[in-house]
Amino acid sequence: MKIKTRFSPSPTGQLHIGSLRTALYSWLFARKNNGSFILRIEDTDIKRVNNDSIKDILYGLNYLGLFWDEGPFYQSNRLKIYKDIILFMLKKNIAYKCYCSQERLDKLRKNQILNKEKPKYDRKCRYKNFLIKKSNIPYVVRFKNPTSGLVEFTDMVRGKICVSNNELDDLILQRSNGMPTYNFCVVIDDWKMDITHVIRGEDHINNTPRQINLFNALNARIPVYAHVSMILDIQGKKLSKRNHSMSINNYIHKGFIPEAILNYILRLGWSYKDKEIFTISEMKNLFNFQSLSKSSSIINDQKLLWLNHYHLNNLPFEKVYQYFMMYIQIKKISLDKNINIKGLIKDFVCHHKTFDEFALSYSYFYQDINIPKIIDIHLYCNDCNIKILNFLYKKFFLLTQWNISNILSLIKESVLKFNVSFKHIAVLIRIGIAGKKNTPNISSIILYIGKNKFLSRINNLIKYMKLKIPE
Repeated sequence: MKIKTRFSPSPTGQLHIGSLRTALYSWLFARKNNGSFILRIEDTDIKRVNNDSIKDILYGLNYLGLFWDEGPFYQSNRLKIYKDIILFMLKKNIAYKCYCSQERLDKLRKNQILNKEKPKYDRKCRYKNFLIKKSNIPYVVRFKNPTSGLVEFTDMVRGKICVSNNELDDLILQRSNGMPTYNFCVVIDDWKMDITHVIRGEDHINNTPRQINLFNALNARIPVYAHVSMILDIQGKKLSKRNHSMSINNYIHKGFIPEAILNYILRLGWSYKDKEIFTISEMKNLFNFQSLSKSSSIINDQKLLWLNHYHLNNLPFEKVYQYFMMYIQIKKISLDKNINIKGLIKDFVCHHKTFDEFALSYSYFYQDINIPKIIDIHLYCNDCNIKILNFLYKKFFLLTQWNISNILSLIKESVLKFNVSFKHIAVLIRIGIAGKKNTPNISSIILYIGKNKFLSRINNLIKYMKLKIPE
């Protein structure tokens, strides 16, 4: 039997870490067993479906390299399949039309709660023979759930689970507007797509017995289930699609790279000995359900930052460079073609935890310098500094070989000529080309910023100082 898993998000909000972990576990299990991974978009809830959410799901999976083998399949394109099966179930008397009004159902529920009974439909329409066709009265279609016996299944995470059919409702298969429901569509799709293993959050455990009864009624093969523990935010609350700070898109925009995100998500509820760092290859080889925790996991952004810093420092340089170029496209950062961006990344990204942090620290490479806003700029506006800057401008203008050695030699030459400290010259240059007094090694910054931008900014600083010094 070929292993076949699926990720079937509902596009009603942003893709968050909890949903993505389900996708990762499903993807890893399929890859480990040479199986297939299917992407299915469950978009039958028309009022809540968000097209931006669909784009977010596809983008997030692609960015992280969780490529699917089949799909994406959209449930909204499969409505005829669902309706044909509902008609078949009505014909075979394993489903029925329910004409109960919402008012009656609300009253029934209220009375059951008052009597401390479990709220569920009383099956009034199941046992009623309608002699007249009620064509003008809205109805839903319900499944004839077994009224006795047990539903038993072995969960790959939680072991044996047993539920009495007396506890289960007659599930609604089709709403009064003619649209099929989630619990029905998911069963039909898992059946028709030959899904062998369903990996999802533990909040779906209550749906599983109902879905198993549907599989049995349709004489369809029942998949193996694995219900993984919840992921909670730092307040101990369940993650919400409306919490954008927990969305994968947010982490991508902050400059977290795929290896770090996947490594982090993998460890939210799964472990292998005392190992913390995993490559993608190791994830595929080592992942198993026996090592999954039944307890909830809690978000830890500091751990993610640590992992991102680790992977930025240990991935091949070309991979890091590729991710950074993707990042600047996402952030719409425009870099001068003369800037030595590879050198900048190679020398300095290792000191930062995210690309956001890195880009902010070196914003002067892609943003203009606002000289009047430089802290204490007035303290540097004097004739001596103008002479130094003019000297530097002329020397660097004539420089034909733009390298660290020559750059350093010219700075030292200016130190000797004007009898000032190296620090004084370095600070003056930093103010001109970076807009601040502190940067990493000044020779490297000059090298990577490039000759044209260096000369342009030094010239701008000279002009500004001349305007600020009285004749």
